[in-house]
Amino acid sequence: MNKTLTWLVPLISVLSLIGALAGLFLPGGDGPFTFTSLRGHEVEMFGRGLYQYDTLLVGAALRGTDAVTLFISLPLLVLFFWKARRGSQNAMLALLGVLFYFLYKGASLTFSAAFNPLFLLYTALFSAGLFAVIVAMTTFDLDSLAKRVQPGFPHSGAAIFLLIAGFGTLLIWLSEVIPPILAGTAPEIMGTYTTLFTHGFDLAVITPAAVIAGVYLLRRNPLGYLLAAPILILCTLIGAVVIGQTVVQTLVGMVFPPQIYIGMIGTWVVMGAFAIGLTVSFFRNLEKEKQC
Repeated sequence: MNKTLTWLVPLISVLSLIGALAGLFLPGGDGPFTFTSLRGHEVEMFGRGLYQYDTLLVGAALRGTDAVTLFISLPLLVLFFWKARRGSQNAMLALLGVLFYFLYKGASLTFSAAFNPLFLLYTALFSAGLFAVIVAMTTFDLDSLAKRVQPGFPHSGAAIFLLIAGFGTLLIWLSEVIPPILAGTAPEIMGTYTTLFTHGFDLAVITPAAVIAGVYLLRRNPLGYLLAAPILILCTLIGAVVIGQTVVQTLVGMVFPPQIYIGMIGTWVVMGAFAIGLTVSFFRNLEKEKQC
């Protein structure tokens, strides 16, 4: 394993652990309150703990994400890091996927969460995640990776899923952005924030990455294997995150219209479920255990 990763990954683990524990258990705030946004909208604020200055929607979502990070993503990061250090190339590829998740989370917290005492921790997590992903991607020999692909590798299934996931994300977010733009207003979900980071990041990075990975897989381009595995793992973890977010939002009293549960939340959960199956099939059809 690359020496840089031997300290970057533990750093990500520690930063994420502190952030998740603080988000879940740090006390503070007097409870939900109403705030008037810059655009004159009355918005209910979370009013609790670390996320007291985030909206109720976002604050609850951040706590749900912290729970998934603490109980799912962090254990996976530690597991794959341990196996990768023992020489497993498949574990190294899986580790790259989990690092994608922490890069995504670090960027989201840095640029979209309301300013709080952990801002510098979020920035450090974003930075560590970014460079860990870059370094990890440089450790792979694409030709060697392609040679380890077994006949049963799900090229078509994984490619079609990635294309659907990419264009599906595009359509979901555009449906929330285009109508307000045409009407000369701002999306209601924006609340007290000045822009939509998740929408912008997904449209600029995640959608193109998923589509490119899908196209490369169909063409049997070796880069497709390197991109597809992390994106499948990211989709799996995002599915878990959406469940965690919805549970916490429900616990704080939020109720969404049926079309949101079916069309929005349900879509991410179903995509996550499909991603689990494809991820398992992906790694089962890679030749195992050459030393990295």
